[in-house]
Amino acid sequence: MVFTKKTTKAPGVMVETRKLSAKDTYGMGCCDKIKHLLVFILVILNTIMIAWILCNQTRIEADRVGGRANYKMVQQIYKSPAFKAQQKQQIEQALQMYQGGAATQQAALPTATTPTETTPTETTPTVAQ
Repeated sequence: MVFTKKTTKAPGVMVETRKLSAKDTYGMGCCDKIKHLLVFILVILNTIMIAWILCNQTRIEADRVGGRANYKMVQQIYKSPAFKAQQKQQIEQALQMYQGGAATQQAALPTATTPTETTPTETTPTVAQ
């Protein structure tokens, strides 16, 4: 038996390659320039909005407590040593409560459990005939 090698045809699609110049590879189209400009404008607007919000933060807080006069009083309260001591005491109490709660939960858990059998009471229903 004689084996013959099959002949294959050349591909039907021809691909043309050419060298690109530096102008062709680094040149930006019109759409790319517009996209870059749009991103730049959005970054500028975002920066302006953040600056406006940060500058108006005290006005927003003053409106929250009912005006500038109330805001000044609230600031005095926050800066007073009595308020700081009261807040510290409340935080310490909460911390003790949560730490103590964890200790009592661990103490409440039994160390060894023994199963106990309970027999349910059986009741027979009576049917009236």
